[in-house]
Amino acid sequence: MHVTLEQIEGRRFAIRARGLEVIVDDTVGAGGPGDGFRPTELLLGALAACMAGTMMNFANGQEIPIDGLSMTLDDEVSKAPKRIGKVSVTMVVGAEADDRQAASLERVASACKIHNTLQASPDIELSFEVA
Repeated sequence: MHVTLEQIEGRRFAIRARGLEVIVDDTVGAGGPGDGFRPTELLLGALAACMAGTMMNFANGQEIPIDGLSMTLDDEVSKAPKRIGKVSVTMVVGAEADDRQAASLERVASACKIHNTLQASPDIELSFEVA
């Protein structure tokens, strides 16, 4: 996977992958226009999409009909170091599922790639230069 980031102006950036683009910027209170995503919103959105997609793939394979899915994610900030210390996820799934199937859907949703990555931090290698 290949993702690029390019500064547009100040703390406004374009993130690109596969010919698609997402704008990230500061809030209005921090001097930005406020019409782009914040980095934390992208992280929470990535987690939600990964959980939902992984669960939907499983449901399709198990022939569990899903008729509507919604999620709400909220974060709590921890300090020292400043980071997301807690993510609360509420998922509402419209499904014709018995208790066993519902438990399987929940288990699979919480075992997606992004969830697993957040549970076991990856090694991050930074190559840095001043040009």
